Amino acid sequence: MTGKTCAFRRMFGDPWDLAAAFGLLALLGLVAATFRHYGISNDEEVQHVYGAKLIDWYRSGFTDTSAFTYKNLYLYGGLFDMAAVALAPFLPFDPYETRHLLCALIGVAGVAVVWAVGRRLAGPRAGLLAGLLLALCGPWYGGLFNHTKDVPFAMLMMAAVALLIRIVGQMPRPRWGTVLGFGLVVGLALGIRVGALMLAGYVAAALVGWVVAGGLSAPRLRQGVSGALRLLPALPVAYGVMAVFWPWAVLEPLNPLRALADFSHFHYPIRTMLGGTEYWMYEVPRSYLAWYLAIKLPLVMLAGAALGLLALPGMMRSDLVDEEGKARAVACGLVALAALFPVVWFTLTHSPGYTAIRHFLFVLPPLAVLGGIGLDRLLGWAGAWRFGVSQRSGRGLSAAALAGGFLALVLGREAVVLESLHPNEYVYFNELVGGVAGAVRKYDVDYWANSLPEAVENLAEVIAEEEARTHRHRTYSVAVCAEPLAFEKLAPANMRWVTDWTRADFFIAPTQEDCDTLMTGPTVAEVERGGAVLAVVKDLRRPAEPSETVEMARLRSGRQQRHWW
Repeated sequence: MTGKTCAFRRMFGDPWDLAAAFGLLALLGLVAATFRHYGISNDEEVQHVYGAKLIDWYRSGFTDTSAFTYKNLYLYGGLFDMAAVALAPFLPFDPYETRHLLCALIGVAGVAVVWAVGRRLAGPRAGLLAGLLLALCGPWYGGLFNHTKDVPFAMLMMAAVALLIRIVGQMPRPRWGTVLGFGLVVGLALGIRVGALMLAGYVAAALVGWVVAGGLSAPRLRQGVSGALRLLPALPVAYGVMAVFWPWAVLEPLNPLRALADFSHFHYPIRTMLGGTEYWMYEVPRSYLAWYLAIKLPLVMLAGAALGLLALPGMMRSDLVDEEGKARAVACGLVALAALFPVVWFTLTHSPGYTAIRHFLFVLPPLAVLGGIGLDRLLGWAGAWRFGVSQRSGRGLSAAALAGGFLALVLGREAVVLESLHPNEYVYFNELVGGVAGAVRKYDVDYWANSLPEAVENLAEVIAEEEARTHRHRTYSVAVCAEPLAFEKLAPANMRWVTDWTRADFFIAPTQEDCDTLMTGPTVAEVERGGAVLAVVKDLRRPAEPSETVEMARLRSGRQQRHWW
């Protein structure tokens, strides 16, 4: 390390940590500047109502039980929805903008947790790379704003893994603050989804791993049991927090298990696309989740995670020299478990699936940590090689510099792609299917109809141009293949929603599930991203061209409304 580098570290800290801090600040700035750009998803209205009903249960002195019979929402915790409803009166935004801002801030916290875990396991550079991989992942960044169950749940699951890693480092006498903090985070995660129960398995794996890493001796086993007993106070904390935000779960002792069983047999009439084939959600192939992960995540993230998995055994063997190293080895195993176990479980149990990887966003943070470790190890390996070495100076161009420059270009390209998709970053697909253009009509792309706001704006421009030309002003009826609220929040006064599509003047529809084929008429506007048409606006007042009529003749029944709850 040069003297200049040492002086820089003394003045400003580690440069990788400094870069990570600037990156998080930049991410917060992007959130603040863009959170109003995103549409209202198909689920948000019912989720917001559910949050209000849960608060009403408390306000009524536990007499208003309508929350426990409202659709199937009682099977979920209401943590995020209750928080959004409670915050909305105090912020100068529309309630749904408040939801998007709150969700995005939680998602940024998830990036920070990933950075911290990557840094703890493999150093500051690995932490920075892990955070960058997650922040530049389209499904994560695009989901920050309206995946209001999935992103908070994913952040809390990763936070729980981070605290469990800290607990392992404190064994056999984990500190009470860490234990109670773990219980709090587990309770918050259960306050969103019952799937957080898998954290019990992670705890067991951590304890077994700690014992095995120490040599599997009788004294080590006794210490493991003692450490496990010290974790017991986390249980009542987790249960109490869960009860606050998911009261249905504690109305009867077995309700959480009932919810878990219901989700395991989640057979609703919801369709999903995979490779151009349409499936009912309960008929998807076992490869559904792995397939979608392979095409929805950036290739640099997938390659980094693969390298990280390959590097872990060597890292873990080299760490088994002292207690700190053994704890780090167990922590590496925990991150791999958090990334892979849900995918393996989904595949082996042949679980239902729909809307791509939305319900499994919680595997992205640990995958990003693995990716950061893998890319860091790649740069470290490249540092041992030099090109064009001079005989006089012994210096040459480091392969690490070339690899670092190439990696910066790759990550920069991912940022450019996300910018080009804005505000529809969540529709991202990687090069294995030709990006969004290759995925549209073959996979679940714009399943939230997030392209609707831009389509409404486009229709407003079409109408304005027509009225400027004809000098005739009136109100126009619009049929929309999406939820009414998403349209009504955006539509100007001269547009009104109609349920009878045959009497509509215009038709707005996403291309998701060929919804745009349900009505015929000339297309007057399109929402396009990445070479793919995400939504169309049709003029139903005029007949379509003959070629368009043939194309639009493939009508499908039962698709005028889409519900994902």
